[in-house]
Amino acid sequence: MISKRNLMAFGIAILSLSCIGQKSTKVKPNQWISTKIPEPSDICMDPKTANFFVVSDDGILYETDQSGKINRKVVEEDADFEAVYVDDNWVYAVNEKHRKVCIYDRLSLKKIRTLTVPYGGGRNRGFEALTFNSSTKKFILITEKDPITLFELDSNFQITNQIDLSKIARDISAASFYNDAIWLLSDEDRTVFKLDPISYEIKAKWQLPVINPEGLAFDQAGNVLITCDDMQRIYYFNKLEN
Repeated sequence: MISKRNLMAFGIAILSLSCIGQKSTKVKPNQWISTKIPEPSDICMDPKTANFFVVSDDGILYETDQSGKINRKVVEEDADFEAVYVDDNWVYAVNEKHRKVCIYDRLSLKKIRTLTVPYGGGRNRGFEALTFNSSTKKFILITEKDPITLFELDSNFQITNQIDLSKIARDISAASFYNDAIWLLSDEDRTVFKLDPISYEIKAKWQLPVINPEGLAFDQAGNVLITCDDMQRIYYFNKLEN
């Protein structure tokens, strides 16, 4: 738990954002693929190979091809992976159970570092979403619910700011940065939100006909990828327009 003294030291601004008045657009997937990954919690696309990295509740990091076929995997003991992000060099997997971020070499999948990001609350009420905000040059970690809190972090995963997003949705299950915007996914609301990367103001939102949507990513063409935890599927949606 972050103390009040630490909050003051970081100069954290607590904001409350609301999506009141925002209308959502209903969209349908144009295709889906099956995967043998149990309970896929999140997905991201490797910018160099266009393969997917997917994490599961079992604490396993998978790499798959674009058909969902598993190429390789690495197991983290006593872990519940809920979020994943990849850049040119590293793969970052969030262990919600222990409030840790495991960092793997993108090529070898050898674990390089494990960082702890302190946060209180229930074991399954920890960090659920991770991405890098290219506009602010900050990592973003978001808690699932009660409350939904967005944490901005520096390159060493030290918290520099936090923002209350509880009025946006009932929960947040994934985050991604694409096309100069922050994109969030709500499992319970089955909704994708597009946010301004600086103010985190909601710009648009879309309703999804998908059961238990957990992961969110974009492919090279800008199509939206949504993982379904219960169905072990990856759904494709055409590029979302405002």
